[in-house]
Amino acid sequence: MTQDQFTLFTGVTVSYSDEDWETIIKIATERLALRLCMTDGWPDDPDASLLMLLANFLAGVFKYQGAGGTVTSKSVRNFTINFSDNADDVWVALYRNYGDLLDLYSECDSSITVESDAIHCCDGDQYYSNYTGGGCACGC
Repeated sequence: MTQDQFTLFTGVTVSYSDEDWETIIKIATERLALRLCMTDGWPDDPDASLLMLLANFLAGVFKYQGAGGTVTSKSVRNFTINFSDNADDVWVALYRNYGDLLDLYSECDSSITVESDAIHCCDGDQYYSNYTGGGCACGC
């Protein structure tokens, strides 16, 4: 992704040396690929919507970088100050605004799989479990 593409997708202008931008993009693509469980890593030729997702992830990182402890509210009486914890704000904003693209590109598997060589016992509808002291447990 070029800096011009980043500006196109986010409306944010950046000015880094080519070497620094390449390093930033390398780190950002690795982090986003990990979050999306991309087993083959970041694609060599990503389509525009994946680049838009990357650009907005990176824009979020830039926005919240060093933003931990941002004052979110103050009170004059009894002198109360509340700070926000922005550690997860990048992901929250990305999911809120681009959840459809995250779902589209996510390779994460949230289902439970049973190994084909699992030891079955009893009537075939139970399996061997170490959690029951090595005996049979109901269901699969």
